[in-house]
Amino acid sequence: MDHLIDYLLSEYNIRTDAELARLLQVHPPTISKLRHGRTPLQATMILRIHDTFGMSIANIKRIAYGI
Repeated sequence: MDHLIDYLLSEYNIRTDAELARLLQVHPPTISKLRHGRTPLQATMILRIHDTFGMSIANIKRIAYGI
């Protein structure tokens, strides 16, 4: 999932994982767990990214899973 996190940080000029967490309205450890593969990318997070950044769900999955 670090590809997706890194993409979001770069594409939307977000400085830190903590700032991304604030934008997505999740706790910072949630982003850390995604980044390090300790938790899977769940539908709720995909929808948060979609709603926050206007990305298509297909594009989120493509970046996250390399599809």
